[in-house]
Formats: sequence, C-alpha cells, structure tokens
Amino acid sequence: MKERFKYFLVFLLTLVLAAGTITSCKKDDADDEPTNTTPAAPSALTDTVSYISHTWTTLNGLINANNLATTVTFEYDTTTAYSNSVPADPDTLTGRTSTKRSVEITDLTPNTTYHYRVKAVNSLGTSYGSDRTFTTLKEFSSDIVFNPDLVYEELTDIDGNTYKTIRIGTQIWMAENLHTGRYNDGTEIPQVSYTSKWSALSTGALCWYDNVNLTYGALYNWFAVSSGKLCPSGWHVPSDEEWTTLTTNTGGIETAGNKLKEKGTLHWTSPNTGATNSSGFTALPGGYRYSYGTYNAGKRYGFWWTSTESNSLNAYARDLYYGYAYIDKISSDKKSGASVRCVKD
Repeated sequence: MKERFKYFLVFLLTLVLAAGTITSCKKDDADDEPTNTTPAAPSALTDTVSYISHTWTTLNGLINANNLATTVTFEYDTTTAYSNSVPADPDTLTGRTSTKRSVEITDLTPNTTYHYRVKAVNSLGTSYGSDRTFTTLKEFSSDIVFNPDLVYEELTDIDGNTYKTIRIGTQIWMAENLHTGRYNDGTEIPQVSYTSKWSALSTGALCWYDNVNLTYGALYNWFAVSSGKLCPSGWHVPSDEEWTTLTTNTGGIETAGNKLKEKGTLHWTSPNTGATNSSGFTALPGGYRYSYGTYNAGKRYGFWWTSTESNSLNAYARDLYYGYAYIDKISSDKKSGASVRCVKD
C-alpha cells in the first residue's frame, strides 16, 4: 500500500512539473509575438477608381498606418512617370486598420488612359500601391432638341462653354442649363461627389447628376448662387420675381410648363405631357440633389434655383414635371443641388 502511494505521489509530481513547463513555454511564445501596438512602416493598396467622366474621376486607396501618423497622396499621369501628385482627402491617418482614402481629380483629357497609384509615408518608411489604369470618357456632345422655328443667340462663359440664349417677352434667358466650373472672377467652384461632404457644405459647390451625367448641366447648391458670381458677366441668376415674369409670359402657372419644356422624350420621361417648347426655353429634367447628398428625379423633374431666399435655411426654386403642364414654386434647403439658368442684366 505504501509502495502504491509512493508511486502515486511521483506520478502527481510529474504531472505538476509538466504542466508548469507547458505554461512557461506558452508564456515565452506569447512574449516573442509582436503586439498590435508596435509601430511599423505603412502598407498601401491602390483601389479601383469611381465616377469616371470625360474630365474627372475619383482615385481610391486602402492604407494601414501601422500605428504611426501617415500621410497619403495619389500619383497619376498618362505614363508611369507619375508627374502629378495630389493629397488624399483627408491626407493623414493613424491606427492599425485598413482605411479608405480618396481624392477627386479634374481637368483630365477626354478619351485618355491614365496610370495611378497611392503612396503612404510615415516615419518608418514609404509604401506604394501597385499601378492601375483608368480611361476617361469621350468628349461630351450635347443632343439638346431646340425649337427649330425660333432664332437663338449665343453666350460664352468663363470656361469657354457656349450656350444658346432666347428672348422671351422682355427678358433674355439662357436656353441651356449652366455648367461652368468657375465663378466669373476665375475662382474655381469645388466639385463635390461624396455624400457626407456635400451635406456638410456651407459654401458654394457643384456636382453632376449621379456624379457622372453631363447631359443636363451641373447642379449647384444655393451658396454658389448667392455668391453673385455664378453667371457670366452681364448675366445673373434670376430672382423669384423674374421667374414669375417668365411664368406670366408663357401662359401662367397652370400651363407654362408646356411652353418651357424641351419637346419629346429624348431627355424627358414619357409622356412629357403637353410639351411644345414654343418659348424656346428648352427646359431639361436635370433632377435634384438632396441636402444630405443623394440624387433623385433625373429625367422626371427639372429644378432651377432663384436668387431669392425664403428664410435663413431655404431659398425659392421652380420645378417642372414630365407628367403635367404646371410650373411649381417651391422652397428648398440651401444645401440642395439644382440646375441654374441665367438671365441677362
């Protein structure tokens, strides 16, 4: 009995020692592993572009800062020389998770292939994403259907864009939606694609329907309108009263839409009720961008700003609809995006 008890004690002691050895080994192994807070050079992945148009796109990348303040830029060119460099927006990050960074680039050449990559730099090193390419769309060609029975004149904005103009009563109006990218003093109007950034704006900006569609002109927030510099020199964004004059000259609220809308269903959704464009105004359904950044009503509605506030947060606008002849007066959030027509001073 004593012999068995002695063997049992030896066996038990062996188990305890073995368990201690295993625990010690595990602890040593863990001590040898790097922690999630160890700083390191960044990693960079070039992602696909978004919102490709004829002269702009959005470059995207994924960056891991590896717990050091890291600066992010994008490089691009028609070759892998990458002669153009622009900071991401925002251009810095920290932490240890892969984070998306982007930047919108403009003034590109239509129908051209570009190379691009993302670059990340911190105090422990520089990383480049792999080379990727995108091709801009072909040069935009307008297919607006003007009234062939009327005589139009022309107006050129600071960017060199040419618009047809038409006399309606005592007023001379642009017969196309504005699409300038600069104020008439030469200052660039920021183009804002991102939903969150659009909703946070309190200064002038423009966008394009769904961030790519050029057919119906640009959409501007009211802060751009209120600058007083949006239209070409000698022209201005019409007031609420001037829009009322146009409405009166084209038959009144209930039927003015018939005379103002572009005829047919090339741009307007069918049936485009009653549209004759007898005034020559050639209204297009440019849709709308909500104050929180999403788009709506393209091909069904046209919305145009006036220069007149309705209160501190809103301004008056006009809208036309494919399904009836009315012209509606509305009050819209100043952060919203709508089309603009200019009228001569």
